[in-house]
Amino acid sequence: MSKTVVSKQKAKKYFIKKSFNKRLSLEVNLKGFLCSCNNREKDCIKESYNLLNEYADKLYKDSKEPEDDQEIDDSLAKEISELKRDNKSLEKRFQVIESGAKNFLFIRTSLEDPVELAETIIKDIDASKTQKTKFLLRLIPIEVTCKANVNDIVNAFVPLAQRHFVESPQTFCVVFNHRNNNVVSRDEVIKIIAGKVSELRSDHKVDLKGAKVAIIVEVIKGFAFLSIIPDYLKYKKYNLLSLCNQEQVVN
Repeated sequence: MSKTVVSKQKAKKYFIKKSFNKRLSLEVNLKGFLCSCNNREKDCIKESYNLLNEYADKLYKDSKEPEDDQEIDDSLAKEISELKRDNKSLEKRFQVIESGAKNFLFIRTSLEDPVELAETIIKDIDASKTQKTKFLLRLIPIEVTCKANVNDIVNAFVPLAQRHFVESPQTFCVVFNHRNNNVVSRDEVIKIIAGKVSELRSDHKVDLKGAKVAIIVEVIKGFAFLSIIPDYLKYKKYNLLSLCNQEQVVN
């Protein structure tokens, strides 16, 4: 084999490896999924990708993308050209990002509606009682990310509320969790968010045990993850193992 061919192969592997190892950072206005696990983060990532792609391929047949382990084209020039594209053109359907907390991963998505995909997964697992994952415990769809302060959380929430709380009266609850952040006030956030919902319709009612709609506010370090999820309490707070009557695995 000539030195030129060997050199091109090494360069190709370098660029491919570099592209695969590139890790994205959290930023505002992302959509995706918060994934919880018990220590086995690499296994959780693999299961998350497999699960999301399996159901996305069924739900959005026209948006199927090639897998990371697909056969790479032999052309080095083509590979280098692809790596130099604009970030948006390189964006994959699902990409993992460190959330800022142990045992929690954030998988950003280019899909328009992560709640729709998560609902499809949850309802199927609940109906079939088939265990789909071992290390991925909870799959929470996220409609928007923002900075972790009260003003930004409220500003990010208002457009979501206008989509979910205008047409008809709803029972709702606010699910607030925080990790690696003791600055954002739980009580203040819940009070303001509940007030914003009531401003849209006075006939909305709080129901902490059987709410039809859950407003999710997950604060991790310097970011907040927001979503409005139907039947969140009904479906075991989107705990995949609980839905199929399996115990969580601790490793």
